[in-house]
Amino acid sequence: MKLLVFAHVPPPFHGQSFMVQQLLDELCDDESIKVFHVDSRLSRDVDDIASASPRKLGLLLGYCLKAIWLRLRRGADHFYFVPAPGLRNAVYRDWIVMLLCRPFFRRTIFHYQASGVGGWLETEARGWERWVSRLLLGRPALSIVLGDYYHEDAAKLSPRRIVTVPNCAPDPCPDYAATLQPAQHARAQALGQAGTFRVLYLSLCYRDKGLFDAIDAVADVNARLRANGLAKRVQLDVAGKFYLADEEAEFNERLGQAELNDAHGPLVVYHGFADEPKKRDLFAQADAFVLASYYEFEAHPVSLVEAMAHGLPIIATRWRILPELFPDGYEGLVDTKSPGQIADRLNGFIGRTDEAGLRDRFLRHFTRQAFGEKIRVALLALENE
Repeated sequence: MKLLVFAHVPPPFHGQSFMVQQLLDELCDDESIKVFHVDSRLSRDVDDIASASPRKLGLLLGYCLKAIWLRLRRGADHFYFVPAPGLRNAVYRDWIVMLLCRPFFRRTIFHYQASGVGGWLETEARGWERWVSRLLLGRPALSIVLGDYYHEDAAKLSPRRIVTVPNCAPDPCPDYAATLQPAQHARAQALGQAGTFRVLYLSLCYRDKGLFDAIDAVADVNARLRANGLAKRVQLDVAGKFYLADEEAEFNERLGQAELNDAHGPLVVYHGFADEPKKRDLFAQADAFVLASYYEFEAHPVSLVEAMAHGLPIIATRWRILPELFPDGYEGLVDTKSPGQIADRLNGFIGRTDEAGLRDRFLRHFTRQAFGEKIRVALLALENE
């Protein structure tokens, strides 16, 4: 198989670009799948992702010409593409790519990394937009989705086949049992009496990702601990870039309030964007992880996979695909927009470690090896048709 991957890798860093890099790294030495890559980066930074401009149009046309050249000169006949979520400007971008490139390729493969256009077509698209979308985006040979929840959305574009392939992460701590796990158990034992229970939020800093719910929960649980006369505290470490300037201003104002500060210092600490060394350090110091998202285009957050890999108790919402990532009956799930429930879970996790076996679940389902095996099976099935 000769596969042309028309998708960008970091920077900017987000779940989609990270997973494209994982795909390329996994298939780079595969003898059965020859990969050609068009790094179709349009945005300079996270802030630039949703905007449209003549500069982006020019770049997109150049990338399409490169893809066509690789088809004609190198024989890449399978077109791998990451469709847009339900955002009008992004869908229009996909139209351009499909109009110019799709006629040259034998098969088209969609790999959804966010909620696809299916729901948008039904609820927001104008009649002519639905018609054009189905003409240009419809009937791909294969649609790869991140969880069973998204089959219905992908089916609206009538793919010949749909398969589920969860996101992955390289194991960040292969020596977990020898180093990180003993440190986690030691901190948990110490918190039986006193100390700071550190909770990590690592994602886009955005209200709909549950950032402010997590902050309210930390204020709530610390008030409970003080009221019960306990010498314990919960600290929230926040890492990531802000999407909206007004939310960043609200965040900074919130951090100065009395309920988020005590005699030991701030109860919410902002670390900015975390590069790989900083991210590893934050995960190593964390006692739990929180991502109480109700983000409209939430798909399969890589940060949750990384938190599992570090053996952290996780608090997440019952939102779209997220419950699929956890064992049945997992106690860390909460309703959306429910800081009180998050505070309950935080209080219950103090002094505990990975009792749900999330580290083992990562090793079984979310390693890059598991991802690579499923991707190969899905792609080679096309070649064998």
